[in-house]
Amino acid sequence: MERPINIFVEGIADIKFIHDYINHILHLELPENDVINSGGWTNLNSKKEKGELILNKMVSNSDNNGVNLIIFDADSNYENRRTEILKWGTDNSVQFELFLFPNNSLPGALEDLLEKIINPNNVPIFDCWTDFEKCIQTKSIKGRTTPLTIPAKKTKIYGYLETLLGTSKSEKEKIKERERNYNEQSHWNLDSEFLGPLKDFLIQNIK
Repeated sequence: MERPINIFVEGIADIKFIHDYINHILHLELPENDVINSGGWTNLNSKKEKGELILNKMVSNSDNNGVNLIIFDADSNYENRRTEILKWGTDNSVQFELFLFPNNSLPGALEDLLEKIINPNNVPIFDCWTDFEKCIQTKSIKGRTTPLTIPAKKTKIYGYLETLLGTSKSEKEKIKERERNYNEQSHWNLDSEFLGPLKDFLIQNIK
């Protein structure tokens, strides 16, 4: 009998990426509900309804001899986030294996991973984005007392795909997090060495 698997992630973009990547490396179509949008560390650590639901789901899965995987963003401090989540698990007597984007050792998020695995032919697109960010930092707006804000990394990924896709409504839909195709080789390289730690983690815990 196969052990049930629950993978807890932070959002819609994570769900689509994890489904596509597991399919790529294991040729396995996980049931849609096996990858769960937890809303991230803030929700997990909350005593409110969402946090309690996630905790109860983990406990129930463990009771059924299941495997719980948490795949979250490391954010600004990898060691702190790892320590926080592991302590949460100990405090709540819940079992899981933990991986933090982008590569289980560096600070960052899913978007940092995605930037590392673009098709190498498309690197010039991000070169232009870097020039854009540098330009923004040199500009000031009359009457504005604070520096201009550099767009979020999510915006960078949206922009990357928008430059590669067409202008029709159906093409624009492919930019959205839930509609992205990470198996599209002209956009993404799912065999990138940068994905090695995630590949090892998933194979070890799913096979």
